[in-house]
Amino acid sequence: MDKESIFIQRLITPVSKKDRLVSFFKNQQFVDCTFKLDGSEVKAHKLILACSSPVFERMLYGDMAQDTIEICDINVQEFNQVLEHIYTENIDIYSMLNAWNLFYIANKYLLDELIHECLTYIRNNLTMSSVVLSYEYAEMYDLLDIKQKCFDDMVNYINGVFYCDYHIKPSTVIAILDKVSSLSFDLLVKIIKWGVIECENRQKQVLPSNVVELLREEKILKYFKRDCLDFGNFQQVDEHLVKDTLVLLSDLLEWSKEPFDLSVPPIITPKYCRMRKEFKIALRIDLLQNEEFASGFSVDRKMIIFGISINTPMEPPCISKKLFYEGAISVRICQCDTQKDVVEPMKFNKLIPYNFSDIYLNFYNLAVLEPNVLYNFRISFNNPNFKGTTPLHCYYMSNKLLSENKDSAITFYEINGTIIKGVSFYPD
Repeated sequence: MDKESIFIQRLITPVSKKDRLVSFFKNQQFVDCTFKLDGSEVKAHKLILACSSPVFERMLYGDMAQDTIEICDINVQEFNQVLEHIYTENIDIYSMLNAWNLFYIANKYLLDELIHECLTYIRNNLTMSSVVLSYEYAEMYDLLDIKQKCFDDMVNYINGVFYCDYHIKPSTVIAILDKVSSLSFDLLVKIIKWGVIECENRQKQVLPSNVVELLREEKILKYFKRDCLDFGNFQQVDEHLVKDTLVLLSDLLEWSKEPFDLSVPPIITPKYCRMRKEFKIALRIDLLQNEEFASGFSVDRKMIIFGISINTPMEPPCISKKLFYEGAISVRICQCDTQKDVVEPMKFNKLIPYNFSDIYLNFYNLAVLEPNVLYNFRISFNNPNFKGTTPLHCYYMSNKLLSENKDSAITFYEINGTIIKGVSFYPD
């Protein structure tokens, strides 16, 4: 193409300097350095790389400079992502692991803009499946704000920590147990299951005695006391290995020095539970024993529900001067169209207060919900010492709950008020 044709073409479709650099990279024009990794070769321009990073500058123009460089610790796909960011200033991060791998490269080559992009993605995209992974990476790189955020979420949503597929380091388990205020039977079962996988990873024979020995070696066993072994819950454990380990632990664990009350007091709603804005009382309802109150809702992304805060019953007229009754609250989560339970129904046997502002039910069966599906919370009360109805106030409340960083939401569909005051949830 002659100069006149080039001039006319540029008048018709102007090309910026940035576009020309990208074109040189994609078409491999004037490349003058080669990187060998994963059995592949990636070519680039020395000057462009040197301008973006002092590490590349020394590598390509320093005293020991070479035109061909071997890299052993980086994936070729992610190295190409980094080069594309250098040339285009754009990056398409597709997963949390991808973000951390790109951060490793950016940190290695001192690519400040890419470091910022990676950390922004990580902060804005934490899920239950990635929070432990991100905590352990943040600890390794000494990223204090991300580490603290992840740690707080792990402690608050501890059941979800052991739900995800990522296998936790022993030091992380200990850090969590150090901060958890109540060590329950359910948590002990989860720790035993973690110990089984840890034995497999260490190529130890998976036996109850080896699981117990591993927990002792890692100084995890000391966090549990004999008191949390509620033998009434043993029947809920399906795996024989876990059950046999629990039996073995019953002879090894020490009793707590503090008095231990097996009755479950009402639980104050924790700070991490997202509360709805309350407007006014809508109406009073009178539920029969085990009659269900239904509340329709949906989620805007895949999400795990950890618990709900609900309004407590009013004191029945025929009962006077009683603050609590010993009864049960049952919770189901089901799909509206089929009434099929999403998770096994839960029953909370506890001291239930009258005329209390709210009570929190911490789910022992986590509900994993999909977006764009209409669900129901279905809640019922049982008072074995009273055969009448359960009076409750329903309130008009805000119909949307946003997560802390406002990236996920629960929308409620209620016309005549509700007893559900808040939900604790986390994106999955």
